[in-house]
Amino acid sequence: MIQAGLHRALVVSLCACGVAAAWHSAVGAESLDERLFRQINGRWQRPWLDRPMSALSAAGDAKIGIAVCAGVGLFGGQRGYRAAKLALAADAGSALVTYGLKCAVNRARPDGIADRPNSSFPSGHATGAFALAAVFGHEYPGLAIPCYTVAAGIALSRVYRGRHYPSDVLAGAAIGFGCARLALHFRDRILGFELPPRRAVPPRPASSAVGGVPGPAETPEPKEQ
Repeated sequence: MIQAGLHRALVVSLCACGVAAAWHSAVGAESLDERLFRQINGRWQRPWLDRPMSALSAAGDAKIGIAVCAGVGLFGGQRGYRAAKLALAADAGSALVTYGLKCAVNRARPDGIADRPNSSFPSGHATGAFALAAVFGHEYPGLAIPCYTVAAGIALSRVYRGRHYPSDVLAGAAIGFGCARLALHFRDRILGFELPPRRAVPPRPASSAVGGVPGPAETPEPKEQ
């Protein structure tokens, strides 16, 4: 009970911080969100950090996440198959939430680009990274710290490269973590879900067809007596 309460409190607090920071930025105030962005995107810039940050940002692409789930599911045995199925469910749910918020909030990215389905709030990279990290970290406790470290690096890289504000990645992390916890809560239903098998197509009856058009039924000739 205490652990569940802490999880809920973490999700609510992160979402509240992200929404509040986004609102302050939207009304034009000099927000903490903007100051943190300038700090990470400007003062933290180092030539030796550019390549690792670019690699981390690329690792947060949705296609990479799906590929990771596919690899774990194919080569991880039954345990890996279950973990991959839960991770894909969490990733899909978090992607739907993220898309809805992007269209609703339509926050311009730090570089000024405003494209509603691909707007700044929340970060899809951070959402997917934390959704997978939370599931795989739960299913493989020994890998929890590396999973969350990579997810945090992906989120940080999006601010470093000027693609998101800090509140965008905080909200994305909260959404991904929350969707992962939901997937784990409903694990029995998710793991028990299977697509219905395809129905077999019955064979077509043979006919004396000419050019694909069935001909008239043939009548047997009478036998000679």
